Amino acid sequence: MNSVIRNSFCTLWLAAVLFTLPFLAGSCKKRTEGETSLKIYLFGEAQNMDKVLNKFYEKTKDTLNVKLDIIWSSSADHRQKIPLIMSNQEDADLVFDAYWMNLNRLSSQGAYADISRYFNNDNYPGLQKAFPPEYLAQVTNADGSIYAIPFTQAAEDIQVILIRKDLREKYNMPPISSNAELETFFGNVQADIDKGFLDMAAPLGIGVSRAFYYLDDDIIEKRAKNIINIDGSGHGVGMMFDVAISADKKKVLGAATLGDPDSAYAMFPPPYNRNTRNDRAVHLIPKWARYTPSDRQTETDMPSFYAEKVAAMEGNISQYLSAASAMEAAGKSVEAYVYVPAMQKRERIVSQPLTAWNFLCIPRQSKKIDKTMSFIDWLFQSRENHDLFELGIEGEDWKAFGDNEYQNLSPANKYTFPGYEMTWNPGFIRTDVNYPDVIKDIFQYQNNPDTYIPSPIPGFIFNNEADSALRTAYAAVAGIQATYRPILMLGLAGRPEQTRKALEEYYAKVKSAGLDVIRQAVIDQVQKYLDTH
Repeated sequence: MNSVIRNSFCTLWLAAVLFTLPFLAGSCKKRTEGETSLKIYLFGEAQNMDKVLNKFYEKTKDTLNVKLDIIWSSSADHRQKIPLIMSNQEDADLVFDAYWMNLNRLSSQGAYADISRYFNNDNYPGLQKAFPPEYLAQVTNADGSIYAIPFTQAAEDIQVILIRKDLREKYNMPPISSNAELETFFGNVQADIDKGFLDMAAPLGIGVSRAFYYLDDDIIEKRAKNIINIDGSGHGVGMMFDVAISADKKKVLGAATLGDPDSAYAMFPPPYNRNTRNDRAVHLIPKWARYTPSDRQTETDMPSFYAEKVAAMEGNISQYLSAASAMEAAGKSVEAYVYVPAMQKRERIVSQPLTAWNFLCIPRQSKKIDKTMSFIDWLFQSRENHDLFELGIEGEDWKAFGDNEYQNLSPANKYTFPGYEMTWNPGFIRTDVNYPDVIKDIFQYQNNPDTYIPSPIPGFIFNNEADSALRTAYAAVAGIQATYRPILMLGLAGRPEQTRKALEEYYAKVKSAGLDVIRQAVIDQVQKYLDTH
């Protein structure tokens, strides 16, 4: 080997060693570096977090040796703040984002770092254990890149009606097990309100952002026929497109939405080859709407329920604990009715494309990516590490019962943390030991991976900003939907004939504003996904 070749070889060899050294060093690198401060942006708030951070610092001073500088903001402020931090290249090492915030746009703009190399990596055993390839599928791009860490406990947060159990028992009714029984319960409550026996606004409270959600909807049943509701293709629940995919999962058969004539659903598999969404808006929603407060367009569900202004609220099973605790403090009791038929029967269901809705991302400008991922790795290296951040200090904030249950304790400095932002994971779930058996059963069904059949388009995200024509059409249609959605999805139009007229008005306006531009983009993007995945 002559000197030129030898020197070139040595240079290349040294460069390769220097490049791979951080990954080969693994935990040794974590021990030898000095203390590092990680700037983390989250929304909402934690309570009494200092004691948990101090315990964390004590446990990791000779290994990770990092400090966490967590900046909390309201949801609205966080949504506005993160794009500015990215565009201004401000100091940030970890930020919460979601497709319902800025994730789609910022990811497509290259704001976040590709962190794929940290997963399925023996030097990061916590990440390897908590984030297997099948869980990461929803955030893994066709080229293998990963720009977001997903946080969820189950593929579905089971939809329920939370009901005042004490009132249900007052009417000598058995636990609610059907929508017909639910309507009977609402009728009994309404009769007592009318007679002045109950000081309430209405039987049922609903949130303006969710409306009636999946109540009397067929969205879950449609998934079993490869008909998928596409998030981001409409403004709010009830306004999105349905996409029908062929049985061999290779071709888009059609896309249709609220207001479309039955002919738009002609290519859909039966019995969904007609527009059942129109039927729901015209006939079913007004039926339930008569049991809700007249100010439902501005009222919210949970505060009304806690204030005993309503006897029930639509929500998710994850809200059970807070609802039950609030009612217990008032001497009342709460139970949950699972209103989706397939879930009532504990059947296997097809999951939605996204099975996580909350994510952490690392800004591309961060100089501490290794340290940040080492911290996330530490969180999931053991149940002890994970439980410290999710539940607090064992023996003070909570007490363990086996590997899968816990009991909440109530110290004066009780720790709370929004786990969906950093700690939720299917492999690290504890259920409250004090839950009634029927509630535990719902959680066990929800958290069991065998409950779910993978979506035909796992991880698909509709990009409503893909081009200027689509951006223009989506903005125009979304503006119209913002006006009509409360009217149609909250039943504000009144009787079926009035609702039908409002639906016709809505549809004429969105068609003129570019609904078919969005439709074609949905078809094209889903077809491209099927072709490339």
